[in-house]
Amino acid sequence: RLSAENSGTAEIRRENELLTGLLQLRAGFEFQTAAATVIARESSEFRRTVTLDKGSDAGIEVGDVVVASGGALAGRVTAVGPESATVVLLTDGESTVIGQLPSAATGEVEGHLATTLPMTQIDASAAISLGDEVVTAGIELGSGVRSPYPKGLVIGQVVDVKRDANDV
Repeated sequence: RLSAENSGTAEIRRENELLTGLLQLRAGFEFQTAAATVIARESSEFRRTVTLDKGSDAGIEVGDVVVASGGALAGRVTAVGPESATVVLLTDGESTVIGQLPSAATGEVEGHLATTLPMTQIDASAAISLGDEVVTAGIELGSGVRSPYPKGLVIGQVVDVKRDANDV
C-alpha cells in the first residue's frame, strides 16, 4: 500500500513541476496562451504533425505558433476543429523559420526529418560558435510583410558548424 502511495505521490510531484513550468512560461510571454496536450501523432515517416486537445472553442486559430513546455518553438497550427488542432512541427520537411544567432546574423532553419535541423543562408563572415542559441528572428519588412513567428522564441542550439569556401 505504501509503495502504491509513494508512486502516486511521485506522479503528483511530476505533474506539479510540469504545471509550475507552464505557468512560468506563460508569464514570460506577452501573447495570449493556452495549454494543450498532444493527443495524436502522424504515423508517416515523411510528415511531422501532431494533434492537440484544444481547438477553436479554446481560441486556437490557424497560423498560431506552438511552443513546447520548455519554451522552445515547436511549430504552427495548420488546421483547427472545435476541440482539436493540427500542428506541423518545426522538424517537418515543409517547415522553414528565419533564425537569428547572438551575432545578429540570420539564416533559414529548415525542417528536416533527421535529429538536427540545418541552418543555411548565413552570411559567411558571421561569427558562429558551438553552443550559440538560435532564436526566431521575427523579421518585419516594409509594406506590412512580417514573419509568422514572433521574435525571440528559442529554436535550438548550434551543435556543428560547416563552412563552404565557395559561399558568398
